[in-house]
Amino acid sequence: MSKFMYSCEEASEISSRAMDAPLTLWERTLLRMHLLLCDRCSNFSRQIEFLRRASGKLPEILEKEKD
Repeated sequence: MSKFMYSCEEASEISSRAMDAPLTLWERTLLRMHLLLCDRCSNFSRQIEFLRRASGKLPEILEKEKD
């Protein structure tokens, strides 16, 4: 890992990891810098965030279907 810039592989790994655990300030900063410069990783990060939110709502949806 570069000291001041993530590769696309690193950025996607960090984006995925952020679903399960909080990132450090340094990780968030480097990830944001990378996402500003890379459209593909920015799109991947948005997709990961969408999946995280959707999976968080799944228990609520399943509960409503029971009724």
